[in-house]
Amino acid sequence: MAEGREEPTHAFTYPLCKHTDMQDDMKQEAMEMTVTAVEKYVDNYEDAARVVKDSLDKKFGPPFNVVIGESYSFSVTFQQKSFLLMYTNGNVAAAIWRTVASFGG
Repeated sequence: MAEGREEPTHAFTYPLCKHTDMQDDMKQEAMEMTVTAVEKYVDNYEDAARVVKDSLDKKFGPPFNVVIGESYSFSVTFQQKSFLLMYTNGNVAAAIWRTVASFGG
């Protein structure tokens, strides 16, 4: 880096879908709920996640899991067509998935 020159930073102010296998209507609803909750609960990601989870459970049926925060990693087993990883408000990540009901055949 040249002296006195700053490297550009990328801060997204719009929701960015990083990965999903959700159907479009579920994805749109989940992204809108997440953006609204993160904006409402700026300093409390736990409350934001609870609002999103409760809303998704009510609209699409349980059991959804929602993790909202900054600087975390995860590995999950999820039902097909129920996973969403998105970013909003810059570096706030949201991982949303529906739990697998059973592992047996």
